[in-house]
Formats: sequence, C-alpha cells, structure tokens
Amino acid sequence: MAAFSKLVSALGSRIPSNPPTWNTIFKLVFFLLALVNIKSIPLTWHFRFYRSLYFHLFRRKKVLPRRADLFSPIATTSRSPLYECDLNMHKSNSTYFSDLDIARTHLVCHLIKKSLSIRRKNKKPLYVALAGVSALFRREIKPFEKYEVVTRLLCWDAKWVFVVSHFVALRRGPDGKRKIFATCISKYVFKQGRITVPPEEVLRESGLLPERPAGAKELTPAVSGTASPRDDELVDISGKAIATAEAVGGSDGDALMKDLDCSLTQKGEGDEYWTWERIEAERKRGCEVAKYMIGLDPLDNELRDGTEEGLVHIGSWY
Repeated sequence: MAAFSKLVSALGSRIPSNPPTWNTIFKLVFFLLALVNIKSIPLTWHFRFYRSLYFHLFRRKKVLPRRADLFSPIATTSRSPLYECDLNMHKSNSTYFSDLDIARTHLVCHLIKKSLSIRRKNKKPLYVALAGVSALFRREIKPFEKYEVVTRLLCWDAKWVFVVSHFVALRRGPDGKRKIFATCISKYVFKQGRITVPPEEVLRESGLLPERPAGAKELTPAVSGTASPRDDELVDISGKAIATAEAVGGSDGDALMKDLDCSLTQKGEGDEYWTWERIEAERKRGCEVAKYMIGLDPLDNELRDGTEEGLVHIGSWY
C-alpha cells in the first residue's frame, strides 16, 4: 500500500493544476475525430489501394492461386466510420464504391498476378480497367458497424470479366446465414495499350484455366454464355451431356450445379476436380446473371438535352 501511495503521489505531481485551454480541447477533439474516422481522411484510400497491390504483387508474389481458386471468394473487413454516414445515420450509398475498389483489387491482383508479372517482364504491361458497377442496397450499415466484403469472380466472355461482391454481417443469424447489406456486380476489361486482351487468355496464362478441348466453341462478345438452346450442352469426361444453367434458368441453376458436382466428384479434388467442363458450366451459370448488366448498355441512348421538356441549370455553387 505504501508503494501504491507513492505512485499516486508521483502521478499527481505531474498533472497540471490549471484547467486545459480551449485550444487544447479543440486539438484533442480534432485528434479523436480523425482517429475514429481514419478511413475517411485524405490519402487513406490511396494507402489502402497501394497496400493491396504491394501485398499481392510483392509480399505474396510467389503465392500463386490454383485452378481450384478460380471462383473462390476473397473477404476484406472494414467498418463504417461516422464520416461515411448520411443524415439517416447509416453508411451512405456512395461510400460502398470506395470499399469495392479495395476488395476488387485484392481479388484481381491475387488471381492474375502471374500474368501481370509475365507481361511486365515482356515489356507489355497489362492494364485492368473498370468498365461499370451496379449495386443493390438491401439493409443499412450502422455507424462503426463492422462488416465484410466478400468478392469473387462471377464469369467472363470474349471481352468482359464480371466480379460479384457482397457486403455481409460478420455474425450469422439463427438460420445460419449472414445478413446481406448490399450486392454489387462490376465489369472489367483487360487492356494492353489500346488492345483488348481476352480474359480467357489472361486466366490461362495465370494457370487458372486448362487448355480448351479440341472442337470447343470460341467465346463471342456480349456475355457469350447466353447461348441458343442448341448451344447450351457440354460433355463431361465420360462423354455424358451436361446441360448448362441457362438451359434450365432461374433457381434450377443451383440444383444443376449440385448434380454436376456429384457427377464429377469421383474425378478428383482441387485442380483435377475443376475440369474444363466444370469451369465452363460455372462460367455460363454466372453469365445468366451478368447478361442483365450488359442489358444496361442502351442507357446511353436515354440522354436528353432538355429541348423537349426544358432543362433546369444549377449553378456551380449549390
């Protein structure tokens, strides 16, 4: 007790007797606000973005994905600081897209790091360009609530790569499922200068696709998975025909994939399990969803100059 009393006396002697000034209080409040909203302060997004590049392309450059990782998700964790919330006191819809930037960067860099390295050594750097994002907001994210962004490759065609992301709660509900806050789909294109590089070429170069079987149809633009009824059959290793998801449509696609899983389970696990037929069936199933994003392209034609109804101009100070 004597030692404790001496410690209290020593600490007490160091505490200033004068009350803090308004200047000190202002600095303290400013520091606390910056600390709890560090995600929103200038240059934080840049730090997160370049950190994801460094993490996959330098620190983990030798950790290459396998074919079995092609459709596997990558989860990133974040919170919604006060500065990301709107007047309704939940995460503003516009702030979801900055989280998507980081989540997609982790996924794309992980999947194609081998192709990026090969083309950089050949002095033909590969550029990954974002061509569009569509989001559906389901539930609110409250201030400082922690959540995960689960991102995975959905599908690709002759030109576009589609990535799907889900904002989900960390805890599972009584039904064993996690609450979904938002679902987003993004469209990418691979560029080498002004030349568009087919996604299949990049994925195969990254070791994620097997060789295309002889006689298999080449991909065509505009979500080639949406084939005509006579073009929606694949053949597994045993020669048995496999109907792809667009042949049955709707929720039956999940049942189709379960049947396909059963038919290929005995073919091996990991990379051996993911045969070209299995990958192609999963790609076409994803294309059934991605085609609706492609269907939004005619929105460019909906631009009006206001001569029909009159156009209200808002000044620069609004």
